[in-house]
Amino acid sequence: MSSIPCYTYIRVARKKNPAAVALARQRMKKMSARERSAVAALGGLARAAVLDSEELARIARNAGKAGGKARARALTEEQRLEIARKAAAARWAKKQ
Repeated sequence: MSSIPCYTYIRVARKKNPAAVALARQRMKKMSARERSAVAALGGLARAAVLDSEELARIARNAGKAGGKARARALTEEQRLEIARKAAAARWAKKQ
């Protein structure tokens, strides 16, 4: 028998979307303590149902911006140049 403990799973920490976290903090500052606790009790999708369409659109827009920056960091310089060439060709094709 070995003295090394056997773990059945490894928990991996996931990064939260910074734009969504900042937006949630702004929204929570505007609420009373009672409203904050009610929203926190809902959680997840139920919380999204409470948001109006403007707030949902703002969250999606911020998430898209963050995703684009992450994609740009992940691409190599050659991949970015190829994407830029295709975009430029598409822009010039529209003008003709």
